[in-house]
Amino acid sequence: MARCAPVTDATGPTPEDDPGARSDGDAGARPVDEPGARPEGDAGARPVDEPDDSPVDPLDDDDADLGWRALAGSLDDLGFTPPPAAQTGTPDPADEAAIAEAATAAVAAEAATAATATAEVATATATATTTAAAEHPADPPAHTASGHPRPRQYTRGSTALLLSLLALTLLIGFGFTTTLVDKAVIAPGATADIEEFVDVRDHPAYASDASISLVSVRTSFAPSLFEVIGGWLDGALEVVDIEDILGERTVAENRDAGRLQIDQSTQVAVAVALEHLGHDIMTPIGARIERVMPDAPAHEALHEGDIVQAVGDTAITTARQLSDTIKAHEPGAAATLTALAPDGQIRTVTVTLADRDGVALLGVIVTTHVEFAEPPIDVRLHIENIGGPSAGLAFTLSVIDALTPEPLTGDLDVAATGTIHHDGTVGPIGGVPQKSHAVVRAGTDLFLVPASQVEEAIAVAEPSVSVVGVETLDDALAAIEAHRS
Repeated sequence: MARCAPVTDATGPTPEDDPGARSDGDAGARPVDEPGARPEGDAGARPVDEPDDSPVDPLDDDDADLGWRALAGSLDDLGFTPPPAAQTGTPDPADEAAIAEAATAAVAAEAATAATATAEVATATATATTTAAAEHPADPPAHTASGHPRPRQYTRGSTALLLSLLALTLLIGFGFTTTLVDKAVIAPGATADIEEFVDVRDHPAYASDASISLVSVRTSFAPSLFEVIGGWLDGALEVVDIEDILGERTVAENRDAGRLQIDQSTQVAVAVALEHLGHDIMTPIGARIERVMPDAPAHEALHEGDIVQAVGDTAITTARQLSDTIKAHEPGAAATLTALAPDGQIRTVTVTLADRDGVALLGVIVTTHVEFAEPPIDVRLHIENIGGPSAGLAFTLSVIDALTPEPLTGDLDVAATGTIHHDGTVGPIGGVPQKSHAVVRAGTDLFLVPASQVEEAIAVAEPSVSVVGVETLDDALAAIEAHRS
């Protein structure tokens, strides 16, 4: 902001630090140390220390001059150079003539003194000055006319850059804070050597230098807008409807179901490994309901955890038996099912089967429920922060390796994914492309996957990793043996 002159009589002395101070040659000036001096011909002048009790006219020319000076200083502060103020009042012709005559005489005397020297260097000086001005334009003064530091000047380009950065910041904030609650993003997880999770008690356990690893994925529920965009652009990610993963569960319920599934999977995996080594452990007793699909025929009749033990007069002991029995019905037919509830109650329900491509459909996901005998060897798997049944095959292979003196994999690093069932069959799982990316990043030698999903894995993992599709535990053991030699 411009600094204004002190509010005293406008014809009084100018403060010493005022940039607008008059020179000694100003006809209206007087020495600062003569407060009572009155210049000749100045009828309105008075001593500086004499109080002024006269009213101030807002249209007084001297006050207008002060206002113009203040405005000019303010405009200069903001980077503008205002035009010079127009002179006010009517000059005396006699005074003008006297001043002009005195000025002319002074100029003539000075010109006579310097004429010879000026003539000798005039051409060279003019040429050098012109060149210097063209090469080095004069910098603007560091301070404005009112004495304030001159503000930084911004070009249109710098202003546009600042606005662009502001818009980008707002866009990034919007992208990270906006969530899509109906979507989920599946991303590659990691491989983990199961050997460190296997706890064998009351029996020798054999360590191996190589590894048998499970493979995980990471799922982001209700991801941010940027995560979804990244999932669409990145081939290693997959964007899916959240309903495809949760169904009618909440995220917390899905997490609990995953923990239950991995507990059951580890129990079955240990039992399958022990039976492979010659121990009789399991007895199947029915098909357990893992999930009921929305709007399916069984939606109201069956619940998660129910164990279907009969369809009509046909006894059901495995998941495959239930599937084959339902498909033997005509679409639209009524089927009566006997189910054992988790609380031990047995109930009978009747459902009308749906039609899917001409095949009868119950609309459930099931696994074989088995009863376990007391195992001869106490083997436990301690798994944390992983859910679901997809590591069943890897668990079984790792237990066999721990209980076998000879290393199962030799010097191979093996990763495996797929469910394991009581009869040693390997079932499909989700997230095969993402798991394949994780295996490639880990530098694994051999990747075992369910036979029905081998093409998905090959599309991502080969040629970096050897991929083999397997249908049973015996297929997996044969693939490892073949790659060892």
